[in-house]
Amino acid sequence: MSNMEVDDPVKEQATSFSLDILSLINEARNTYGLRHQDYNRYRQYCMKKIYRLRVSLNFTHSKGRFANFKEITVDILNDIRYLHIALFDAERAWSYAMELKRESMSSGDTRKKHHLINRLKKAQKLSAQLEKLCSREAGKVDTRTVLDAQAYSALMSGYLLFEKQSFQAALDKFAAARTIYEKLSSAGTPHQETLCQSAIDDIDPNIRYCAYKLRIGTDSVSDVEDLVKTTIKKNKGVGLDLLEAEVESVLAQNRQVKAASITSISWRGNVIPLRNADLAICILKTREASTKLEEALNTNAEETTKMEMFDSLLEAYGDAERFAKNAVKEDATATAKVKSSKSEQISADLNYVYNYVSYNYLCRRIQRNLMLVDSLKKQLEDQKSSDDVGFISGKYQDIVKLYDNVLQSLNEINELSEVQNKLPLSQEVEAKIWYFKAWRTLYVASAYAVLNKELEAILLYERANEYNLQAKSSLSSLKPDKEDVLIISMENVDKLESLLRSHKVNAHAALNFYHSGDESDITEKMNELGIDEEKSKAGNKKDEMPLIEHLNQYPLNLSINNVNLINFPPEFTAIPAKPLFFDIASNYINYPSNLSQRAGRKQDGSGRLRGFFDSLWGTKK
Repeated sequence: MSNMEVDDPVKEQATSFSLDILSLINEARNTYGLRHQDYNRYRQYCMKKIYRLRVSLNFTHSKGRFANFKEITVDILNDIRYLHIALFDAERAWSYAMELKRESMSSGDTRKKHHLINRLKKAQKLSAQLEKLCSREAGKVDTRTVLDAQAYSALMSGYLLFEKQSFQAALDKFAAARTIYEKLSSAGTPHQETLCQSAIDDIDPNIRYCAYKLRIGTDSVSDVEDLVKTTIKKNKGVGLDLLEAEVESVLAQNRQVKAASITSISWRGNVIPLRNADLAICILKTREASTKLEEALNTNAEETTKMEMFDSLLEAYGDAERFAKNAVKEDATATAKVKSSKSEQISADLNYVYNYVSYNYLCRRIQRNLMLVDSLKKQLEDQKSSDDVGFISGKYQDIVKLYDNVLQSLNEINELSEVQNKLPLSQEVEAKIWYFKAWRTLYVASAYAVLNKELEAILLYERANEYNLQAKSSLSSLKPDKEDVLIISMENVDKLESLLRSHKVNAHAALNFYHSGDESDITEKMNELGIDEEKSKAGNKKDEMPLIEHLNQYPLNLSINNVNLINFPPEFTAIPAKPLFFDIASNYINYPSNLSQRAGRKQDGSGRLRGFFDSLWGTKK
């Protein structure tokens, strides 16, 4: 085989190469030994791999005592196999170091420890050479490969500094590598994301150990993330501040490729074409941020993490809304000058996209406010036994402010043209407005109840119930959209109705049992507040009755000092009794006077006379 035949396949085929370092080393390590922690086998594989690559490239070293060692430079980098050589050179040195580390731990030989550090120095040097070949200045690889090489080099440097017990420097390197892998996990395929997360899992124990040696507490994953952020922020002067910009460029390139596949959007049963490339990229950003938020919500992440996800999502929707608004304005300016047969349809599509983005943006903003409301509700539940009225009243005021923001967002949604033109959607928004008005009024009433203003609270609870009934009647004829992020169901309305009823009963109880004011004062105040007088009169009549006769109803005016519990002495009450019966039938019956008559024998005259006297005086024989 001639040299010309060997050189043919190494001719430049592309202006930039793409080297997936994590995928290459992960497959090689798992296939050739490291699945069973056999570092010697993996080192032998790396050595043979390098030899085969050099032979295929005709890049072998010359033989002899004074042989020249051929190094890979940027000038000769016209094939991706040169990068494979540099990568597996570093892998060979690293695997040898790990083999020596295992032997030194089992035998305690200090010479092996020294040899281990020398091998890690070699791995760090070779990984730095790979980073130089993949640098942005060289211009031979794409942006993702640049970042991948930087992360690999930082990881090898961190291993070396870790063995040297330079824990602060090692922490800086590990933090840099972890930051790159964390950013790259969201800028690739699902397989690449899994590999990046696996690399992060391998780095975190080293970061925790460095923090332990530096007396920095890292008890959980969130502590590791905070420590990495602090380290990156502290070391911005050493080039780590450029990582985010480079990662964003990778994400931008990836989004451009994905955005090309987004040709339309679907909302409320309508499919609208998407012609603006910048707007497609913005919508893609919102989908990525929405996916991360849903994952955080489903995994019950911490409140701070959820808030960060919400903020990033709202920022993405804000950018998309600005782009859509500018596109609508530019289209209106263009159509004002020149109109065509398709201009009206294009304008309608752009306006529909703007409504879609604005609707989702406002819904996500409402969802964020409701999450803050839930957080404040938990704080109130924790303070139920507290006597700090100022704290509880302040929390109620904060909740009311958040519901004000929710209602403001709903009113903005109601002003969108697509919402006004579609009757079901408009009715759905109106039902949500009534529903959240009921919630807002509920907490206003609760704030009054905390301040011992039960009559005002009762009136507000009734008003909240009216709002809730309005929402119930509106929702009864609607079918909610499953894709909507803010769904109000009939079950939610029923729960709110039950909650209002219980709060109103509690307010009545507090009014009756903890206030002993004059009846006329309470009635006058009820009239000022607009409470029905007939109901109050009916309540006064009930107050005159003993309490035992209407235990299931709260009287309007009840004083602890003068309570009519039961009438004493009790009134006489007619009771049912068995009637008396008298035997008067015996007065009309003739009984025989003697035994002979009972036997049926005849009697003589004397016998009859004697029988007469016997019957007269009752003589018995």
